[in-house]
Amino acid sequence: MTEFAQRISETPMAPYTDLLRSMQPKDMRIVVSFLQEALAEAEKPHKTASEIIREKYKNLTISPETKELIEGLSLSRDEMDDERTRYILGYK
Repeated sequence: MTEFAQRISETPMAPYTDLLRSMQPKDMRIVVSFLQEALAEAEKPHKTASEIIREKYKNLTISPETKELIEGLSLSRDEMDDERTRYILGYK
């Protein structure tokens, strides 16, 4: 086993090393496949909450009823500048 592979004792998987060694090759392949897929998923760039909100916000349309509600609100400048509040209100 390579030195890199032996470092498993430094990971949260350490308690499972004896179990992994006693597995049948078929079961080991299943575990390896799972780990490869999990690694590929973990390496994908994830969008931040702000990016998700901006993406939803850019295609937002405002109904006339909503515009009337927004006009009746008294919000501070900071509240209106908050992009989450603007998204919730449908205000661009």
